[in-house]
Amino acid sequence: MRNRKLFPFSSVHSLFTLFLKVLTRLRTTRSLRRLPVTSARMHFLQVTLCKLLLLLFLLFPSTLWAVWPLSWELDGEKRFLGPLISFDEENQEKHLVVRPLLFSYDSEEGGAYNYLFPLGKVTPEKSYFVPVYLSKRNETESDTSFLLFFGGRSEKGGYGGFFPFYGKLYNRYARDEMGFILWPFYSYSRDEGAMKTNVLWPFFSFYGGTDKGFKAWPIYGKHERPGVRKQQFFLWPVFFTDEKNLDTDEPVHSFFAVPFYLQSKSSTREYESVLWPFFTHAKNNETEKWDILWPFYSKTIGEETKGYSFFPVISKMTTGKDRRFTFLWPLYVESEWYVKDERFLQRSVTAINRYIEDDRGTFLNIWPFFEYQGKNEDSDFLLPSLLPFRERGIERIIKPLITFYERKNREDRSVTNIFYGLYTHEKAGQTWKTRFAFLLTLKNDQDGPGFELFSGLFGIDRKTTKIFFIPINR
Repeated sequence: MRNRKLFPFSSVHSLFTLFLKVLTRLRTTRSLRRLPVTSARMHFLQVTLCKLLLLLFLLFPSTLWAVWPLSWELDGEKRFLGPLISFDEENQEKHLVVRPLLFSYDSEEGGAYNYLFPLGKVTPEKSYFVPVYLSKRNETESDTSFLLFFGGRSEKGGYGGFFPFYGKLYNRYARDEMGFILWPFYSYSRDEGAMKTNVLWPFFSFYGGTDKGFKAWPIYGKHERPGVRKQQFFLWPVFFTDEKNLDTDEPVHSFFAVPFYLQSKSSTREYESVLWPFFTHAKNNETEKWDILWPFYSKTIGEETKGYSFFPVISKMTTGKDRRFTFLWPLYVESEWYVKDERFLQRSVTAINRYIEDDRGTFLNIWPFFEYQGKNEDSDFLLPSLLPFRERGIERIIKPLITFYERKNREDRSVTNIFYGLYTHEKAGQTWKTRFAFLLTLKNDQDGPGFELFSGLFGIDRKTTKIFFIPINR
């Protein structure tokens, strides 16, 4: 639907002169028509044809090369080899997708690459290839791992190692410092003045610094931070006691004898379980809940929260304006929730058929038949829908390979694509363009109605005539 630049008529005349010379030379061979085709004649025909096509390609590359499925354009996006490669540029942002390699590039925000999606990705802040490589960086810190090697820098300095032989880390895994030698034979960690030393992890540990205690797992263990928390276990995981938040107004005391009796109490919360999962009772200042033969039956009461569950037949739970309902789970699940005054809704049938209303718009999927997405005046309809996910990488890299019918509506324009460009239709206002593969193109644009045959080999509209891809003003 865009105008192509017309070639100067003098050049067109020269090209026709060359073409007539080729035809004249071919006529000199008519006397040999009844003779067997020799290798010399065949070579002459092949060379002449190749020269002619090469000349046309050099003079009109954008016209001659636009032959479906090798190269074609739809809604401003250039595509190559059917759905395999696509490229578009909008608002100075470039997007490239090479789908056989599961590769994509987006130029915004410093550039982002996906390769062998979803295993590999590169951004200015983070890059990874699961499970081989991971790197994260910012202005003050960095962390990189490759197979069993790792290293990085932090405010405390550089670190690194080769697992399991030797290593040291700073500010990682919620610890100020960690290290190991011939893990699991020896390792240690430091955090907020406390130190933990492991020998033959997880069997023996010793605590120091602000903490005290030791453990000989699974026989007995004791860990205490005076005035803050105290833990003990015996024959783990059967007997366990925990006293935490001792430095606050709401300390929590817990005793577990799994699975016979479990208890946890504070000034505002209470939890008890007898022969779990046969009976459980939980209570706080707002709600009270009973579970019998969890998860088959439960009941919750409270001022704002109330509900029941006969799993998997039916369940219902409401908390203020938020609600959740299931029937023959996972056959039907419905959830409605609010963020401030904004409403969100999600319905799913057999887990993979979903209807969603959220800040991204409306999403409807009936697997494996079709998928619909819409927001305001924009909408997308795909058929079939084999991957019912709303993830940008899947939508850009994988879905175009497995979508046979696609229709997009964008404000005042619409696009239809069937079988990877075998049939396309584009409409914007009063202008439109319909293409049947490389065979026929019908259009109605600013130059009026017209048509093209064989991707522009021949064509005509109100202003231009095309002969052998050459546009000629009339």
